[in-house]
Amino acid sequence: MKITEIDHFSHRHKLELSYSEKPYQCDGCKELGFGSSYQCNNKKCDFHLHENCGLAKPIATHSFFKNSSFKFKKKGKRGKTCKACGKDVQGFMYKSKEAYLHPCCLELPSTLNGNFNGGSLRLNLEVKASTKCLICQNKEIYKGKLKGWAYISSCGKHCYHVGCVNNMNFENWKMGYFNQSQSGGVAKGLVFNKEENGESSNGRKENKGSLMKNALDFIVKAVLEDAVTSFLGIDFDSIANN
Repeated sequence: MKITEIDHFSHRHKLELSYSEKPYQCDGCKELGFGSSYQCNNKKCDFHLHENCGLAKPIATHSFFKNSSFKFKKKGKRGKTCKACGKDVQGFMYKSKEAYLHPCCLELPSTLNGNFNGGSLRLNLEVKASTKCLICQNKEIYKGKLKGWAYISSCGKHCYHVGCVNNMNFENWKMGYFNQSQSGGVAKGLVFNKEENGESSNGRKENKGSLMKNALDFIVKAVLEDAVTSFLGIDFDSIANN
C-alpha cells in the first residue's frame, strides 16, 4: 500500500504523494524525475522528492554487493559517481565500502517481464553489459573507468545501460520530446516508430524496431519508477526525423 503523506527531514512542510504533469528535479538526489513524487502543496516551495528518496532507509543492501551494506547519506561527494548509472552523486545517496548509488538506482528491479507478439520479453539487470549498449554503442559507460549496470534481454540481443536510458530521457526532455497524449490527457506510453525488419530465432519475421521499443518501454518505466506512462509520452519518430 502506498504511503501518501510523509514528514521529511529535508523540508519543513508535509509532503504528499502526487503526480506531476511535467518533469521535476528531485530535491533529494538532484536527479530528474517524472510522474509520482512527494511534493509540497505550498507552490512557493516547489519541492519534490522521488518516492525512493522520500522513503529511503538508513541501511540497505543490494544483491550485486553480497558482502556490503549501504548507508544512506544526505549529501553527495564531489568527484564520486553512482556505480549503476555513472552520474555524479550530488545529493541523497547510498554509500558502502565498494560503491556509491543513487536511491532510485539501488531500488531498480532485478527483472522486467512483458509480453510481445504472443511471446514473452524478459530483461535482467546485470552488473555490466555483455554486448554493446544499443543506445551508446559501447560496452562501458566510460571506457576503462566505469562499466555501468545494464538491462539485458534473455536472448542477449538487447542491451541498454541504465545510465544511457537516464541520459536519453534527460536529453529528450530538454529537446521537448516529452508530450501530453492527445487521447484524454493520458499518455499511452513510449512510441518507438523506427522500424527495421529482422528475423527471430524460430525463423519468423518480426519487427525489430517494435521489439526494441518494447524493451525500452520496460526499462524506462523501471528507471522512472513506472511514472512515465501516467502522463508523458515520447515520440521517437520525431526524434529520428530531427
